Amino acid sequence: MSGFGGLAGGVFMSVWGGLKRRRVYGVLVPMICGGLAEIVLGLSPFLYLSAVAGFLSAATSPLLNAHSQTIWQTQTPRELQGRVFSVRLIAQFTRLIGTVAAGWFTGPFDPRYVLAALGSLFAVFCVAQLFNPYLLRVEDKAWLDELAGEKADTARFADAEQGPVRVIRVAFAMSATSPVYLRLRKDCGSTANRR
Repeated sequence: MSGFGGLAGGVFMSVWGGLKRRRVYGVLVPMICGGLAEIVLGLSPFLYLSAVAGFLSAATSPLLNAHSQTIWQTQTPRELQGRVFSVRLIAQFTRLIGTVAAGWFTGPFDPRYVLAALGSLFAVFCVAQLFNPYLLRVEDKAWLDELAGEKADTARFADAEQGPVRVIRVAFAMSATSPVYLRLRKDCGSTANRR
């Protein structure tokens, strides 16, 4: 049923076209629904309910992926898209770690409960992101450019005045605000100014 769910989600996304603004909700809401479906899938003793949960879980992937990709494509300057998307591709290989870890976790534990626990962690994390002001403004280019400038200025000040500990703190703070975009956006601006 998961295969049919993925197909249905893809067809639905193709017909609908997705959100035109506030696309971050097009990422978070399907992720929450997918996490809830994983909980049901893990805890359900009924075949048909499990089939529906598997269908819904897979149907959310095309929805969230389409919105996520659209955000990345619209927010990343064209001249930096190759660099940014190559880093994203490398980061996606970490899914293999999840596959290996799933084998380790389900060996000593009941796989149903592991699936339900991971689904609940996933859903709770995504609900928390609904209150993340940085994430919710990810489509506001002017704000992101301003934030990138502030973070770069803060990092330069920290490096000159307060040493490496401050730089690590600033780098950690920047990680919550899409570091690849902010850094590359700032570099693009400084490259354009040099020409």
